[in-house]
Amino acid sequence: MNSKKLILYSSVFAIQGLSNAAIPVLPELAGKENAGPAVSSLLYSGYFIGALLTLLPFGILADRIGNLKVAGLGITLTFISGLFISYYDNLWVLGISRFVEGLGCGAFFPAAYSMLAELKDSQRSLGEFNFLLNAGLALGVFLSGMLAEIGIKAAISIFTLLAGFSFTTLLWEARGLISTDNSGREKTGTLNIKEVSGEKPEASMIFKPGRYLEKIGETFFENDFWKLWGISVVLYGATGLLTSNYPDYSAGFLTKPELGLVISASYLAAMLSSLAAGRSRAQNKNIVRAGISLTAAGILFSLKAPLLAFFLIGAGGGAAVIGLVSAVSRINPSGIAMGLFNTGIYTGLGLIPIFGSLFIEHLGYETVFFGSALVLLTILCIKLE
Repeated sequence: MNSKKLILYSSVFAIQGLSNAAIPVLPELAGKENAGPAVSSLLYSGYFIGALLTLLPFGILADRIGNLKVAGLGITLTFISGLFISYYDNLWVLGISRFVEGLGCGAFFPAAYSMLAELKDSQRSLGEFNFLLNAGLALGVFLSGMLAEIGIKAAISIFTLLAGFSFTTLLWEARGLISTDNSGREKTGTLNIKEVSGEKPEASMIFKPGRYLEKIGETFFENDFWKLWGISVVLYGATGLLTSNYPDYSAGFLTKPELGLVISASYLAAMLSSLAAGRSRAQNKNIVRAGISLTAAGILFSLKAPLLAFFLIGAGGGAAVIGLVSAVSRINPSGIAMGLFNTGIYTGLGLIPIFGSLFIEHLGYETVFFGSALVLLTILCIKLE
């Protein structure tokens, strides 16, 4: 395995594991004096808000200065934020660290996917990368729940160490970053910016914000793209709302190890359903609808059968994302389109839990969960080509 692959593979596992290791212990991280759905949701969403704000800008930056440099920035931010979360208990420090961790995610993923797409065995590499992505998510929540009795931050510290390994590997690889062409861009691992901006090579080094904004606007309103973006917001917003509040909701009937097992089941299901959906010959719109239906059913089951509920939610989300990404790639396969689509997912994961938590205090968990499932079912009425 070449060094760049090793960096990407170890990093995606550490980044996703660290992000999810906080979920089962959100109430404990917030502290007894700050206990409540609003604070837990804020700590949960801080990560996704950071990613939301930077996925598209860092994707553009990777085109300009090189994918490995931007991916390396993401790894560095993840490692630093993990250290702060591991060693500090102040709520403000934790909130800011989760936000910085999200910035690292926003820097890492656009660049990582671009690097993998350029490899000769890109399809196999992307499959391995996504497997490790979901494995990190699953192991993060599982270890966090299992090790909670040893230490609330035990799993967080473990994944911080793994991020440190990736950071160290990056420093070793960084020796090659000084080998650049006369334009200051890396010789390998970069995208051609003219594919994004449509400009000639000699003009591509001149940053023109207006051109990028125009391209983003054109992409968003192209064919059914805005519908797919909206579906991703609602779908992943509903799952984020449930996941961020379930530690508080289930405190009376699930132990921390049980909670970690329950949530990790969703990522195991996502791994399986992604493979199944990827090999399916069904139309993209039918895959998306099946994913939405499974997710809505899972949210409803969460009131009585947690393990089954999260398995269905994971299966639905894993299938839906395959259908959505495939549909987006047929409309517009550009990096801007993919970056814009990912902002939809992180908009849902970052903002909907905060918005929904405001209703929980007045209506209760079960009412809000039930309402989110109904909203999900209503988007089945959206017509997709």
